[in-house]
Amino acid sequence: MTEGLTDLERLLALEELRTLRGRYWRYVDTKRWTEFGELYAPDGSFSDKVSDFFCETREGIVAAVSGALEGVTSIHHGQQSELEVLSADRARGIWSMSDILLYPPESDSPYSILRGWGHYVDEYVKIDGRWLFQRVDLYRLRVETVTESKTEYPPDWTV
Repeated sequence: MTEGLTDLERLLALEELRTLRGRYWRYVDTKRWTEFGELYAPDGSFSDKVSDFFCETREGIVAAVSGALEGVTSIHHGQQSELEVLSADRARGIWSMSDILLYPPESDSPYSILRGWGHYVDEYVKIDGRWLFQRVDLYRLRVETVTESKTEYPPDWTV
């Protein structure tokens, strides 16, 4: 049993954390940036350990993530979780994940498709009765990319 919490309080916290993580992926994929930001503590942080992408504060995270995914269709799936409630207002978790990012043809990205597998490592804080992300670190075990040629053929090219 978590120190100071009943079994029921701990189980409720675990369920609230699962819902928090589910909303995170749904809000990213549906581009609901206001709601996405509200999932973070005001002084929260996010990092993608493969790309060295790092940002702090709720506003900074929303600006960085929404900017990086501008015009991109994203599909995130979360699988198994390992969650630990540390106290009435602190918890941590690890989530296995996979994602697909589909970049539009006019994108500046060198990729047309990026597919990744890995883990989210989260720290949570409870503020005003709501669980929020304090820290989110994304670790990717594997990344596969597809690059489409953007070479234009001459208009008079014929056989």
